[in-house]
Amino acid sequence: MADPDTFSPEEEAAFGKVSRRILWFILLLAIVNYLDRTNVGFAQLTMGRELGVSASVFGISVSVFSFFYAILEIPSNLALQRFGARLGLARIMITWGIASAACSLAMGPASLLTLRGLVGAAEAGFIPGLVLYLTYWYPQYYRARAQAGFMIAQPIAIAGGSIISGAILSMDGLFGVSGWRWLFIIEGLPAILLGAIILFYLSDKPGSASWLSPREREVIAGAVQRDAEARETSVAFQKGSIASMLFSRNMLLISAAYFTLIGNFSSGGYWTPQIVRAISSPDQPYWMTGLLSAGPYLLAIAAIPLWSAWSDRTKERYWSVIIPMALGGCGWLLAALAPSAGTQYAGLVAAQLFTLPVWSLFFTMPSSVLPRPAHATGIAFMNTAGMIGAGIAPAIIGALRDSTGGFTAPMIVVGCSVIAGAAIMLLAPRYLLVGTGANPAAGARPAPGK
Repeated sequence: MADPDTFSPEEEAAFGKVSRRILWFILLLAIVNYLDRTNVGFAQLTMGRELGVSASVFGISVSVFSFFYAILEIPSNLALQRFGARLGLARIMITWGIASAACSLAMGPASLLTLRGLVGAAEAGFIPGLVLYLTYWYPQYYRARAQAGFMIAQPIAIAGGSIISGAILSMDGLFGVSGWRWLFIIEGLPAILLGAIILFYLSDKPGSASWLSPREREVIAGAVQRDAEARETSVAFQKGSIASMLFSRNMLLISAAYFTLIGNFSSGGYWTPQIVRAISSPDQPYWMTGLLSAGPYLLAIAAIPLWSAWSDRTKERYWSVIIPMALGGCGWLLAALAPSAGTQYAGLVAAQLFTLPVWSLFFTMPSSVLPRPAHATGIAFMNTAGMIGAGIAPAIIGALRDSTGGFTAPMIVVGCSVIAGAAIMLLAPRYLLVGTGANPAAGARPAPGK
């Protein structure tokens, strides 16, 4: 397989131009996406009292969102592949922006659950759609860095959104509208606007990019093609239907570990504001809750691109995933069991600081395990497993919060699940999770973990 160290100056210049054109915009799209996913966690600080939404019902609302997202994710990604990124991504953003703003109309638990389900259905396939889009523009050994460019969107959105959302909640009563309703309205509008801009700014593939010269289009397409061919000859991909590939041992292991990782992110994104108020002071100003909730994610913003670049440079995916996940799980346990509020908060920081940089590495794995015709479905399949985790974990936290009266038990459950995810990854064959990998067809098949 080609190696980044062998890139010609011409290729470096072409990929640099692509990055300058699309990565900042994709980052912006992803920031708005994660802002929409997590703003409901801040809304719950006051919405719960006004609408009678308990912790359990709030957790179920997250599950409803994730359920509709999960069942429509693969169809959405296949439609994006067929009809093009511009139409697919624009459709997703405009419809979810409308649905998200409509959450301001909720009048009780039932209407909230219905509206959050509509948001999940509208948003289905967005993140795997972005990942698939980048496979058209970058070879495998550049992709973790490219994906890190928008994977930092989650900590940016949660950090910035925590501060902004705390301020918006203070608008409570303006023009007779509750602060949480303003939150949904204000933070839903950017998705609609950016969805319209996509139609004019993004190009579906290098071949249709008018902002590239003919030679640049040729260089980029050639590098992506060579990389795909090299991987498919160096790795003995399983033959058979796409369904059999998706349910192969390696894809199931990766998807199961990803299930726990996204359950961790979802738990942090939706519940951190309430956990912070529980371990500090329930009477603190909302802006202070916002600042403390932003802390873990501000640190992760720097860690994600550094970890992704190191993993690409060393072609190491295996331990780069396992060790941080184990440490992140221990962070949740520290947050649950530490005797002081400061140490508990340090555990919350560790839980996200160690695990968030792993995210972009996971999205490089389906294209290492599956042949090219299965990439779109494989990415969506893995992310569907993640969305199931994103729905189950917050619901468990809500139920345990109501039954135990605190967050200790919920955080222990999340921490143990992430550690279990790291253990699952120990069973994956290491050669499938690195940039070049050994050729199992050339000799004995490496044992798991070797």
